[in-house]
Amino acid sequence: MPRSDTEALVTDVETGEDSAPRILDASSAASSEQVDPPPVPPPHDYSSYRWFILEPAVFLIFFARNLIGAVYQNQILYQTCITIEKFNATQCEPLLGIDRGSDADKEVEVIVQTYSANIMMTTSLLESIIPAFASLFLGPWSDKFGRRPILLTTFTGYLTGALILIVITYITRSTNISPWWFLLSSVPSVLSGGTCALITGIYCYISDVAKERKKALRMVLNEASLCAGIMMGNVASGYIYAATNALVLFSIAGSLMMFALMYVLLFVPESLNPGEIHTGSRVREFFRFDLVKDLIRTCFKRRANFDRAIIWLTMIALTIAIFDMEGESTVNYMFVQDKFNWTIKDFSLFNASRIVIQIVGSIVGMVVLRRVLKMSIVTMAMLSLACCVLESTVRATAVYWQELYLGMTLGMMRGVMGPMCRAILSHVAPATEVGKIFALTTSMESVSPLGAAPLYTTVYKATLENYPGAFNFISAGLYFVCYILIAVIFGIQKSMGSSSVYQAIGS
Repeated sequence: MPRSDTEALVTDVETGEDSAPRILDASSAASSEQVDPPPVPPPHDYSSYRWFILEPAVFLIFFARNLIGAVYQNQILYQTCITIEKFNATQCEPLLGIDRGSDADKEVEVIVQTYSANIMMTTSLLESIIPAFASLFLGPWSDKFGRRPILLTTFTGYLTGALILIVITYITRSTNISPWWFLLSSVPSVLSGGTCALITGIYCYISDVAKERKKALRMVLNEASLCAGIMMGNVASGYIYAATNALVLFSIAGSLMMFALMYVLLFVPESLNPGEIHTGSRVREFFRFDLVKDLIRTCFKRRANFDRAIIWLTMIALTIAIFDMEGESTVNYMFVQDKFNWTIKDFSLFNASRIVIQIVGSIVGMVVLRRVLKMSIVTMAMLSLACCVLESTVRATAVYWQELYLGMTLGMMRGVMGPMCRAILSHVAPATEVGKIFALTTSMESVSPLGAAPLYTTVYKATLENYPGAFNFISAGLYFVCYILIAVIFGIQKSMGSSSVYQAIGS
């Protein structure tokens, strides 16, 4: 007996076969057999991605961004000292971070940091507001118009910002200017979507072109490239700055960003097939609010058992964790400079060591605890958050700089928290809704600096003279809140263990 179109469609879905769209209404079923189906787009040539996809570009862009980081803050501190607080060049020179200042310079440093912390906070807010809003639209838009435009736009934004920073730094060689001018270098990357757009574009692209059985491996390789870029940028920053100056360092970073953009331009084709790309107005389609409404509806709808509670507990835990990290990054350099008299080289070495420890700790933890001892996903997330609490507590009570390295060692498992929480979301949410839930999670994470930067800056300014490390107690407390949220999920999993979903996150 010949099968109906509906039966054929169900069979194709169950077997995973791609087919042309079918006409299911009875009135047109007969005529549909005579219409030639549209041509199926050719499959990707996976052999062209045998060695690299985006790893070189990802490494270069994060290497360049972390070359700039601490030196950028030093330029703001120095210009604040000269133009705002009206100290002389001799008094302000230690703030450049090349040499260690004397005890007599501490008073100047406290005054300057109190004002410059406001600039750092404004930069953090500027780099979070627009990207957080844009993240709600980027996923649906890229599904229609491709991933490559997002990648090219964000890489161009970072390069343009570096060029602006080079011009501003060149001007300061001959005349001192207000430190607020340095904010101009953040504008291009913010308008192009910032880190949020970059990460979204990268992972969407990899998901499109990587073979199904190698997607996880490609994600890991991309994460390794990102971490390697951050580590090497932090290490090289202090040495390049000590051997040259800020202008040369920013020029090197700009050159690396240009190479990254050229790599994307020349070696990264569009991941979507031409037949899948829409031809409508790209600008108008980007701001379709009905897509956001559907995203919100998906995240708030009722679900079986405690699925909705688990999703929101996990999303909140991820957001609070990012809140902590963003807040700490706003004042960390000023803290170690004031408390331990660190230079940029010291700070860069510490950050690089921290990244290496986290990479090693995460790999060892996944191999030993997850594969050998068979710890569950939820248990691994709780363990990583416990490590975060320990590290922040040690940092808050540190008297000697060696204690920061002790705290770093205690927090070696902190890098596992993000992947484990996302694994929980991917198990609980249906495959058709994971993208929307991840999009809202990314938006919540991106907007967290709106509260983190003012809070940590205010606390740091209030405690600078008496206890500059007090902000670390905030981090310890918030990480403990995250631990409690995941512990609630652990309790739900144990009480509802008969469900296949809960067995997955508990195994």
